[in-house]
Amino acid sequence: MRLARPPERLDPDQQALASRRLNVGCGQYPILYWTNLDADPKAIADLHVRVPPLPFEDGAFDEIYAGHFLEHLTPKDARAFLAECFRCLTPGGKLGIAVPDTREILRRYLDGALDCIEFPVNVYWSINDLDTLCALFFYHTDDPTDRSPHLWSYDETTLRRALEGAGFTVTGAIDRYRDPRIPVGAFYQFGFDAVKP
Repeated sequence: MRLARPPERLDPDQQALASRRLNVGCGQYPILYWTNLDADPKAIADLHVRVPPLPFEDGAFDEIYAGHFLEHLTPKDARAFLAECFRCLTPGGKLGIAVPDTREILRRYLDGALDCIEFPVNVYWSINDLDTLCALFFYHTDDPTDRSPHLWSYDETTLRRALEGAGFTVTGAIDRYRDPRIPVGAFYQFGFDAVKP
C-alpha cells in the first residue's frame, strides 16, 4: 500500500526489510516499509538522487520496484537503469516495472472509447482526443515546469524484451488494478515482475 505519510506505529519486522527493498521514482507515492528514491527534491522520498546509476553496492537489494519511471528515460538510459537493477539485486532478487500501456491506450483511442482519466485530482481528460493522449502519456509535457517528460513508450513485447535483454526472467504480469505497489489502479498501465537468475 502506498501512503503519503507513515502510520503512527510502524511494524518493526516490516521496517527491518525496508533497507532490502527499493522503490525508484516514488514521486508523491512512497511505499511503506521500502526505501523510496526520487530525483525531485519535492518528492516524498528517503533519498533524492538522479538515476542511473543506482548509488548502491552490488547485491544491496532483494527487491526493486519502479512504477511509471522507465518511460521517463531514453532507451539508452533505460538499458543502463535495468543493468543497474540487475547489479544491485541479489541472485533470486525481484524487479517490478510498471509503465503506461501504449497498446491499450491506443486501442481505446482508435475504438473511440469514452474513458476519462483524472489527472491531477478533480481534472478529467477524455482519451478520445489525440492531444490529450500526447500530453498525458506519450510526451507528458502538459505542464511547462515538467522537467521529466515521457521519452519512450512500451507495450508488453517491448517491456519484456527490455527486461530479458538485461538478464531478467519475467515471472508474470503486474495486476494493473490491484497491485499494492501501484497508487491508482487503471487500464492505462501494465507491468511485469521479473527475477534475477
